Amino acid sequence: MIPRPRKMKFTEGIAAKGVPVKEQICPELGVEEYCIHISPEQILLKGSPGIGLFYARTTLEQLRMIYGEELPCMEIEDGPAYSYRSFQIDCARHYFSVDELKKMIRMSAEFKLNHFHWHISDDQGFRLESRRYPRLHEISSVRAGDHFGNYHSDQKSGGYYTRDEVKDIVDYCGNLGIEVVPEIDMPGHVTAILAAYPELSCLGEPVEVGMKAGIFKELFCAGKEETFTFIEMLLDDLLEIFPGKYFHIGGDEAPKERWKACPRCQKRMEEEGLKNAQELQGYFCNRIASYLRAKGRIPIVWNEAVYGGNVDKEVAVQLWTEDKDNQIKAHLDKGGKAILAMVDHCYCDYPYGMHSLKDMYELEVSPAEFGEDGGEAVLGAECLVWTEFIRENERLEELCWPRFAASAEVGWCGKARSEYGDFRDRLTKLFPLFEKYGVHATKPEGWDPDEETAARQTEEFQMNFSEEDREEARRAQEDI
Repeated sequence: MIPRPRKMKFTEGIAAKGVPVKEQICPELGVEEYCIHISPEQILLKGSPGIGLFYARTTLEQLRMIYGEELPCMEIEDGPAYSYRSFQIDCARHYFSVDELKKMIRMSAEFKLNHFHWHISDDQGFRLESRRYPRLHEISSVRAGDHFGNYHSDQKSGGYYTRDEVKDIVDYCGNLGIEVVPEIDMPGHVTAILAAYPELSCLGEPVEVGMKAGIFKELFCAGKEETFTFIEMLLDDLLEIFPGKYFHIGGDEAPKERWKACPRCQKRMEEEGLKNAQELQGYFCNRIASYLRAKGRIPIVWNEAVYGGNVDKEVAVQLWTEDKDNQIKAHLDKGGKAILAMVDHCYCDYPYGMHSLKDMYELEVSPAEFGEDGGEAVLGAECLVWTEFIRENERLEELCWPRFAASAEVGWCGKARSEYGDFRDRLTKLFPLFEKYGVHATKPEGWDPDEETAARQTEEFQMNFSEEDREEARRAQEDI
């Protein structure tokens, strides 16, 4: 089974086909805990009042897939190591239908992932209907073409989710024990928003919705009060349809060139006693985070947002790169929390030859650089898929599955997970689960490519980036 149960003991006898299945709510169990008792007389599923019974049902489904209709008698007691077990889908770079998202969500629920990080705003598109700012879905959701990597098209590309569709997805997730965590990236990755509202940038000049991958110079102007008014009103609009506890406000890949040359931003720094542009980003983050906390939400940021050293400890940090100069550790030492999403072990948009299934499974959940007690600051882990180079549903599914399943076991079992070989054997037996739900998962022979295949896949992937693109990205990273 995946994730592997915490405790499992076989007992004597067989539960024949047709033995009754009974369910029992047990308030004494933890919010995601469940138990299964299989005897010759009955199959008893016990779970917490929340999602516990659903997890018991999904585990029983996997048992039937492994053993058939006659089940060996056993007792299972199970619960997760980490409360935050997330999967991310980027719908800003390429729009995916509600039906496709539901398929991905349903499959994720089978493996007990419990947060859907929905990336819905970036340089290349804003994907939500907005009552307060309708130009966001009228203008920011459509770009003039697609120029991602080796793919070049001058046909318009777009799409957005209506508020009713968002509510439908939120409700669908809720019934599966999954909280939707929306992400509106800021202060960078806002080119699409600025295409509709250019007055919110430092220059105030017209820009187009991005048509290619990369790190863009334009940021929200941190010196204009109208920037914060806009963001707060947009958040109010979105909080009506996203009732979950967490809200992601981005913070990654924000080059400071515009801020350094902007008199308003420089004035803000002087007024607030900020030493540099990184501290200005911390100030920006804290203002938005404070607003969200006042609304009862927990803000999440990418790790670059804490590089100034002044981000409030109540802000959770999603770590995707190395802990530069111990800045993440310093945030955790203040009492902050972390979500692990390291590129080499969590990113699913790369081919398996670059990030194999084994790589996904071997994420370190208690990084040594966090210190002896650093593991206690970790909320959990997330598997991610960025879609600059993904346009078709089938390709999305092949890249995510079964790697999402590996991440699910990492988050559920933590340090207690078994060796990779055992996981791979269990996953092979459960492969029909993907076929049952119509998911085009990568087959076992593609999970851990040999050296020659990995080299070929890496070379093909790297062809998406020209030398000019690489140099531009390098310069932008230096300014972040």
